[in-house]
Order: sequence, then structure tokens, then C-alpha cells
Amino acid sequence: MNKSLYLIRHGKALHNELFEKIGPKAFRTPEGVDPPLIKEGIDQSLKLGKTWTNKNEIELVVVSPLLRTLETAMNIFGELRTPIVCQEFLREYPIGQDTCNKRSDTDLLRQRFPRIDFTDIELETDTLWTEKRETMDQLNERINTMKHYLEERPEKKIAIVGHSSYLGQFKDNKICYQENGDEDLKHCYPYEYKL
Repeated sequence: MNKSLYLIRHGKALHNELFEKIGPKAFRTPEGVDPPLIKEGIDQSLKLGKTWTNKNEIELVVVSPLLRTLETAMNIFGELRTPIVCQEFLREYPIGQDTCNKRSDTDLLRQRFPRIDFTDIELETDTLWTEKRETMDQLNERINTMKHYLEERPEKKIAIVGHSSYLGQFKDNKICYQENGDEDLKHCYPYEYKL
């Protein structure tokens, strides 16, 4: 297939900052639904947009429908004419249980991000998110859906703006957990991956 993917984790978001203070509870707070970038994350994504010379070669951007990734994608690619397409299969793991992974209604997202194509997001409200935690098999099924989607696309250089656990499982077949002493993927760093 010979495609060059650039895997970009979103900029630092509110739940990442809260994690430093209260640990894993930060991912399950009622006020932490679909958290936005904090100033540091905005700065990280704007900096990558200014300094990453390869961004002009990107033919397609695929982004998760969560606020932190949408904001990151716009801060990096918004000034370009590169198509930005939103896909549910890119959402962070797990869909369910962690409130930070519950998305906003698509009507609000379309209003806030008119430059992004939400055509493939079929459900207005987030009915995928439940109190039950998504399984690893379900995550791997979503990753396979993404691979198939990318295989069908004509573009050869594609940026994927997503999340640490999802991209880690895709890239390394491993999810890193800070609470276990693992090192997360860097925020706003383009990891190159050949597909």
C-alpha cells in the first residue's frame, strides 16, 4: 500500500492537567465530558503548525470527533486547504466509562468547526458512550476499521490527529498508562508510520 501516516496526539487538555493533580479520577469526572485544550495544549498545537515543515505535504487529515483533537487539528492545519475529515473510529480508548471520551453533539461541533467534514458522523448525540468500558477487542476492531478506511483512500500522505491510547495500540500494539509509570506519546509530535 505504501502510505506515510503521521500520528499526532492532541495537545495537552484539561483532563491531562487534572490527572497530574488527582490521578485516574480525572478521566471520570462529570464536569470532564469532552474536555478542551488548555493554554499549554493550544500553544503546543500552534507551535507544531508553525514549525512542522512536512505539514504542507499532507494530503488528508483524519481526526477524532473529540474537542481536544478537533482544536488540535485546526491549530495545525486550519490555514491550509488540506481536507480534514472527522471519524468516530478514531475516538480515544475506552469509549465508555471515561467521561473525557464522551463527545459533544455533532450539531455543536459543526457550528464550532465549519472547516471540518463531519459527513461520516451519523449520530447527532453520542450513543456509543455508555457506563460500560469498551473492550480491547472492540478497540482493535475500530483500529481495523481505520486501516480499511485508509487503504480505500487515494491519498498517500495522511495525518491522523488522535489520542495516546488509541494511537499507541495502533502503532506499537501497546497502551501506555501513566499510573503504571509508562510514558505516553508526546503531545503534538508527528510520529511517522508506514502502512
